[in-house]
Amino acid sequence: MLRKIISALVILALAACTSLLPDGKQATATHWESFQAAKTSFDRIEPYRTSLQGLHDLGFDPAHTPNVQILNYSQVVKRVLPTNTISSDPLPKGMRECYTAEERCFGYLLEQDRIQRQRVGNFFTDFLNFQRDVEITGWRFSALIVVIDDQVVFKQWSGQPNVHETETNHNPLGPLQGAGSSLGR
Repeated sequence: MLRKIISALVILALAACTSLLPDGKQATATHWESFQAAKTSFDRIEPYRTSLQGLHDLGFDPAHTPNVQILNYSQVVKRVLPTNTISSDPLPKGMRECYTAEERCFGYLLEQDRIQRQRVGNFFTDFLNFQRDVEITGWRFSALIVVIDDQVVFKQWSGQPNVHETETNHNPLGPLQGAGSSLGR
């Protein structure tokens, strides 16, 4: 009976060891808590109707929203049509206008994400460097908004609403895996 109790305690202790594995987060300082919140704000932007102030009110303001990059007109055009031969015919209307407006045109490039990394698996194989499993979850959102003078003329978005990846590192020699290269130095 004592053997069964000890076995049960050992199993419980080993199961609890998973909580001892480190985890981490990678988050861009953002105005939005989720992919859907960022997309909803983006969807409220209306080319040829939304003013620069309206854009700022929606959270797309480099002075108050971290990680919003301001692009000049050539950077904007290059983002939409990244070839050396630029003909204004294949460009959308707002981009054609940006191309001709030159210095009066600029863009905001927004790249936001929330990524969490959590180590999962067996504590001892992770701790002793035999195998490390990391589960990566979160979201990514990117938007390009083009403004001429005080009016939005073009918008474009992309993103990944549901990031779910797994990383596995396997070291058959465990803690000795890197010892050979460090001994030769």
